Amino acid sequence: MSNAELAEQNPVTKPRAGRPRSVESRRAIIQSAMHILQNDGYAALNIEAIAARAGVSKQTIYRWWSSAAFIVLEALLSDMPSQEGLVPDTGSLKGDLLELVRPTVRALSQRRGPVYKALIAEAQADPRFSEAFRTQLMAAHREIVRAVIARAQLRGETPFEVDADLAADLVYGPILYRLLNGHAELDETFAFDLIDAVVSALRYREAGTKRAAEAAE
Repeated sequence: MSNAELAEQNPVTKPRAGRPRSVESRRAIIQSAMHILQNDGYAALNIEAIAARAGVSKQTIYRWWSSAAFIVLEALLSDMPSQEGLVPDTGSLKGDLLELVRPTVRALSQRRGPVYKALIAEAQADPRFSEAFRTQLMAAHREIVRAVIARAQLRGETPFEVDADLAADLVYGPILYRLLNGHAELDETFAFDLIDAVVSALRYREAGTKRAAEAAE
C-alpha cells in the first residue's frame, strides 16, 4: 500500500468539512508539535502549546486533528518515503533485513525513540488512535518485511510456508521491546545479532517443515 493510499485512509490527513486547509498553517502545526515532543517531551505536548508555538488558534488545530498524537502520526507518515523506496534489494535475505533494521535501530536510539515511545503509550489509552497507529504506521513497516520475505522466497532462501506476519513480529518485536524496556542498547551490534537470529529462525522453520513432512511419511 502506498503512502498516498495510507493518507487517504488516515483520519488525521483527511480534511474535515469547512474551510480549505492552509498549507502554511498545517506545516507550522506539525513542525511545532514535533519540536515540542522532541525537546520538551510528550508530557508537554498538548493542543494549547502547539497552537501557541505555531501561531494558530486551537480551533484551527481541532478542525483537522482530534488530538496532538494524531498530529505526530501524520508527521511520521508524511516523512516516510514510498514503499518502493523503502524495500531493500541487496540480493540476500540477511542483507535486505540488515538494510531495513540498521537505520531503524539507529533512528530509535536517537530522536525517534522518544517519539515512538510516546505514541505507543498513547495507543494504550486511546482506542481510536491505537487503531490508526497500528493500521497505518506500523502496518506500513510490517508490509516492508512481507515484501522482503516474498523476495527471499522467490530466490529460494526461505520456504513459501514461512509466515510473513510472524517474520515481521520476529524483526520488530525485539526492537520495540528493547526500546520500551530500556534494558540494553539499541546499537549496531544489536542490529546484526537480531538479524542473525531472525535468519536462523527462518532457516530452522525450513528444516522443521522438512522434518515434519518426513515424519508424516
